[in-house]
Amino acid sequence: MTDRDDGGAGLRALPGNSPIAQLLRVYAEVRASLGGRLPGRGDLGPDRLRELLGWVFLAEWAPPDSIVVRLSGIHIDYVLGTNVTGVDFFDLYTEEARPMFSRFYGHLTDRPCAGYTRRDVIVGGRETFDYHSLYLPLDGPPDRVPIIGAVAVSGFQRLSAAVEAGARPDFRNLSRIGLIDLGDGVPAGGFESVDAAAVCRELDGSGPPRLDDDALMARSFANRPQHRVSLG
Repeated sequence: MTDRDDGGAGLRALPGNSPIAQLLRVYAEVRASLGGRLPGRGDLGPDRLRELLGWVFLAEWAPPDSIVVRLSGIHIDYVLGTNVTGVDFFDLYTEEARPMFSRFYGHLTDRPCAGYTRRDVIVGGRETFDYHSLYLPLDGPPDRVPIIGAVAVSGFQRLSAAVEAGARPDFRNLSRIGLIDLGDGVPAGGFESVDAAAVCRELDGSGPPRLDDDALMARSFANRPQHRVSLG
């Protein structure tokens, strides 16, 4: 059995019900069915992702300094309090952080491997929570890399009762960044090798974030996730 097969089997057996665990399992299953090649967008259609669609996003990495969200799930928009479809996240990174993120996204197709980040996101200048993101490369043209990803959230804190009018979500407080082995190893380059099973266990153990009444009132009822966010 090859190293890639070993890694793929481990991902298909990942524990947990978080969107990150679910997407990693589906991705590994599809990749195995394709003989190890990268899935295309059509290989990961809604029929395979039905249980977690609200937490899935599609993005496009165009080296060296652009990653644009092409489609954001409704539950992602719910927790962020805004739609991020069309946003180039390099516009949200500090100038000092951009070279690091350029290396990070560039690594996704080097072996290939997955990316993982955890941020303390601030919404509206008054709420913060842990925002976990998974990035998985898809097959695409040589000049840009389609990415499918999933978001999970944990923790919640009220920072202030005052709302900052027009404040966009603040993604600058990065608490963890690393690469996940999809079976081919991870490239060298200064990033942590992330244990996917440990992340999935942590997310299941933390339970859904418990939003307070102010947070609930500020969000659209229509897009509320039924299980991933506690409603107070």
